[in-house]
Amino acid sequence: MINRQNKKLVDEYINHRKKDKRKFDRKTIRLDRSISIHVLTWCGETNLRNAPSLKFDFIDYVEQRGYSQNYSRKLVGWTGGLFKWLAKNNNEFRSLKPGWLETFKFTTHHEEFNEKSTISEDEITLIAQLPAKSLVEKRVRAGACFLYLSGMRISAFTSMPIKAVDLQKLEVRQSPNLGMIIKNKKSATTYILDIKEIFEIVREWDSFVRSVLPADGYWFAPLSPTTGTIDLNAAKANENRSTIFRKNLNKWLTKNQVSLHSPHAFRRGHANFLFDHSVDMSDLDAARENLMHDSLATTEIYARKRKAQIKRRIHNMVNPAVISRENLDLHAKVSTVEEKLDLLYQLLRSKNDN
Repeated sequence: MINRQNKKLVDEYINHRKKDKRKFDRKTIRLDRSISIHVLTWCGETNLRNAPSLKFDFIDYVEQRGYSQNYSRKLVGWTGGLFKWLAKNNNEFRSLKPGWLETFKFTTHHEEFNEKSTISEDEITLIAQLPAKSLVEKRVRAGACFLYLSGMRISAFTSMPIKAVDLQKLEVRQSPNLGMIIKNKKSATTYILDIKEIFEIVREWDSFVRSVLPADGYWFAPLSPTTGTIDLNAAKANENRSTIFRKNLNKWLTKNQVSLHSPHAFRRGHANFLFDHSVDMSDLDAARENLMHDSLATTEIYARKRKAQIKRRIHNMVNPAVISRENLDLHAKVSTVEEKLDLLYQLLRSKNDN
């Protein structure tokens, strides 16, 4: 059973958070509602002001559910914010001790990199070659290729208008001013990788969608649920478009007996590609900017090397690779030149002596 008074207090906190319109959108509202259910479930019939006396603290409650570290951190942080707000604004909660309020901190643990959470260049090339018969399949295939080549977040991609894309310049304008859903409401011009086999799929869809929709239309074009064709009357795309992309992608990959991937895996694949081809810190910083990260440390997490790469690099530290045939030929040429120079030097010296 859920305590009704608790529900009322939680709703008041959510309404308080709504006042900050700069950080509060529909996605945040859904997240707040989702988290609030956990708080109410954790307390049950116990009043919120008696939460410190509960047998299990909130962090124990969260850890028992096995959520991702990112979502767990949001759950704990949000709940801590709720109790701090209550302690400050409600006389009944003034007795909450500062020490207890400070316990709402989730410790992030190092997770071993899961190779299934990213996509290699070979894998995206295979995906680009998969058959796509219907418009739904062609759209999701082009979307998967675009996500890999651009490194965009799925919410930004599915809300991206056609006019934001310039394939000739290999550019994408990402901006809330274009109606795009961008994390932290940032704006930036990012760049698309020109990998021939994958890029051709993107170019084909781009040409098609421009022939049907205006520049303000969505690149991930809305389709009619009844006819399966592009819906020309859809003035505004459904807000659940990211979910639609995921479902379409999973269905198409399953049909072709290919391992399932999340949309975010394509973004990680983009990051890995950039890291693998980086030569110096300037290249790494360019990768960071293209992913719209504030910190290079964040980018590095996205682009952790695959196990095979790590193994090869570690092995080469202990057992340096055998010199290649080309290098052997080069060393032979150098030796020959050195011998010739040495001989020439001896001849010149002998003439001078005479």
